[in-house]
Amino acid sequence: MTETWLSRFVADEEQFRTALWRTTPAVLRPERPPVDVLPAAELDRLLDHGLLKVPYLGLVQRDAHLPAERFCPPRVVLGEVVGGYADGAAVRSLIRDERATLLLRYVDQWHEGVRALARGLAAEIGRNVEAFYFLTPPGTQGRPVHRDDADVFVVQISGAKRWWVHGGPADGNWVPEREDGDPGEVLLETVLQPGEVLYVPRGFAHRARAEEGAPSAHLSLTIREAATANLYTVAQSLLADSCELPGRPLDDAALTEAAAALIAHAGSLLAELTPADLVAVTRQVMLQPAA
Repeated sequence: MTETWLSRFVADEEQFRTALWRTTPAVLRPERPPVDVLPAAELDRLLDHGLLKVPYLGLVQRDAHLPAERFCPPRVVLGEVVGGYADGAAVRSLIRDERATLLLRYVDQWHEGVRALARGLAAEIGRNVEAFYFLTPPGTQGRPVHRDDADVFVVQISGAKRWWVHGGPADGNWVPEREDGDPGEVLLETVLQPGEVLYVPRGFAHRARAEEGAPSAHLSLTIREAATANLYTVAQSLLADSCELPGRPLDDAALTEAAAALIAHAGSLLAELTPADLVAVTRQVMLQPAA
């Protein structure tokens, strides 16, 4: 059987698509999980090569971000003082001594292997995919209970991490943020081991804590779905891009004529545009790399 990108995260693709996708958190045990894409041993090289900089790198303690100045000392380049570049020794010290969690953001934008993994998965499922890497000291919790505006595949790379996943939001009027109220009953509690994958549906509240004994490293693939704001943006773009009108009508009659032409054009376009078409176009737009 030909290996797919999705098969690196799930053992049974059909069962995932029909029984879990968007509805049910689960621990998945694929035959060949992508633990080799960014192994823990590569982290030291990334920290020490001197070009990793904020905002691609950050250090957090629960919901507080450490100031970049604490791990990004200034350096001189072409006679100018520049900042924001991570110092590996300073990063390791804050992880060790202050129990900070290391967060690597949008790894798909700057790491070749992770980029291939994210783009391959995105092409198969028709959604935008981004990647984040977390290194959490033993016995610590990197973030409070929160909800993400994405479905998430958590790939445990090394160490172990205990996860608690609560239910999803009650309706569509929710925002992705820290959950300060009651997140509801725990639907899934598990200790994720290396090679295992946790699936958290979009909006399901969750938190995690590294187990004692060793740091926990995991790679999160976030699968972005369209929101109402994306539909608005694409609909407005379709109307604007496909109707040629004068930019500055010269008088009231010309302005009224332009308004009539725009209304007629919008009516014609919307009469042909189905809801499914708008969703499909919006997802396709979200798949395109930012200019």
